[in-house]
Amino acid sequence: MIAPTPPAQHEELRHSKYVSLLSEMSVPQVMPPVLKTGDLLALFLLNVFWVSNITPIAAGGPAGFLYWIICGGAFFIPCSLVMAQLARMYPHEGSILNWTAHALGARWSFFVGICAWLPGILSIVNAAAAVISWVQALNTQWLTQPWQQGMAILAILLFTGVLACQRTRMVQHILNMAAGAMGLSTVLIVLAAGVWLSSGHHPATSFATPSTWAITPSNFALLGSATLALLGSDMPLAMAGEVAPHLQRRAFARHLTWGTICTLGGYLLFTFAVLVVQGAGVAATTVNPMVLLIGTVDRVFGKAVGDVMALGLGFYFLMIPVALHLCFSRLLLVASMERQVSIWFARLNRQRVPLHAIVSQIMITIGAALLIYFLVPSLSFLGKPGDLSSIAYNVIGASLLLVWAVSFLFPFLDVLILFFKERLLFQETHLLPLPLLVVCCITGIALCLVTIGFTLSNSFLPTLIPTSTWWYVIGGSALGGLILFAAFSLLSSSEAQWEQMRDWV
Repeated sequence: MIAPTPPAQHEELRHSKYVSLLSEMSVPQVMPPVLKTGDLLALFLLNVFWVSNITPIAAGGPAGFLYWIICGGAFFIPCSLVMAQLARMYPHEGSILNWTAHALGARWSFFVGICAWLPGILSIVNAAAAVISWVQALNTQWLTQPWQQGMAILAILLFTGVLACQRTRMVQHILNMAAGAMGLSTVLIVLAAGVWLSSGHHPATSFATPSTWAITPSNFALLGSATLALLGSDMPLAMAGEVAPHLQRRAFARHLTWGTICTLGGYLLFTFAVLVVQGAGVAATTVNPMVLLIGTVDRVFGKAVGDVMALGLGFYFLMIPVALHLCFSRLLLVASMERQVSIWFARLNRQRVPLHAIVSQIMITIGAALLIYFLVPSLSFLGKPGDLSSIAYNVIGASLLLVWAVSFLFPFLDVLILFFKERLLFQETHLLPLPLLVVCCITGIALCLVTIGFTLSNSFLPTLIPTSTWWYVIGGSALGGLILFAAFSLLSSSEAQWEQMRDWV
């Protein structure tokens, strides 16, 4: 456990020119620097490159390419550039929590950190649900009931949580292999599209019709879907303090560059392959995205190669919760070291992993799974169990995605504030020219706000929750969550301060 810092030393650190947060000194002392560029790249892909997200984009036809390009150019690339600048200024553990602490202070830092952390916890459940979709793609008769899905998800959450508690270097080797499996899957689906066209087949989707490329009100919702698919790229930098100091500058820049290229390029390639082999109509009517992706390769190469594709996708999505546990636990670790939450979350196991933080995340994800797959379906008077699970999952997910989008406003705000607040440090770590920085911040903030608007105005479940009802259900849930987070930040900060005073007595 990190020893408490006396008040005088704490204040001295707060005003130090080079080290202004306690976690910036504590993490290098207790966390081994085991990560390199390739490790951060694998974490980047596992956090952002979820190919299950392409289904609604592919269903939109060729216009989906324009949305990927718009969201990539106006949000994803600017976000990577801004984060590269912030990481160069503050190459420390905690990413958005650390940056916001320097820009806006500790209270805003914890609030923004919680806004980023809670949606990430639901993402762990979402990734486990994607594994269930993968199992159902192998056999449609497996895991058909909500309770069966719930039991399988609980098993996945326990397995991946226990794995995340092991030695970071060993776990990272497995995550790197998972990223390699996704690379193989990408190659297979691109080859499937190439072989399909070269063998004389016509594309299942017409790319020559101008109207299919048009951006119209009927496909405006794709903007929100594409932007939300690109959230999460800041999380590998939550482990920035575990990169050796002499590797940090190169590792941060390279993993952001290649992660951005691979993710955006991968989404475009997967969308292209599905449209060529399967078509927009099939994408629109296929509920299970794993069926769509595996079927694309299966249709061209046969079942044997399709099984290889399936194994790659299954391994990749099974490892996503592990990567999320690693990254998001570091937010709790830093918040604990900064005494924004109980120091209990900073306790490490023998493998130098924040065990209590990860165990807390495991318990919360299990609680969310129990709510979605067991408690809600048991309320039979509200409707069909399957519908209730879907409603609960999508309402909670959409609400937290709004909160996550709010948190992604802050890297752009942070870098603008730090440009004026820390002018000397900004000049010493200069990466972006000011005009480019301003353009990145304007487009990034605008896309976040537009995404929030589209998420509110387009129901994820139009047949179960009409848009006229959706916006205030989701908006109210997200607003309630933000108020709850603000209150929790005040209470947890007071609790941590009380612990600190008790330790000094």
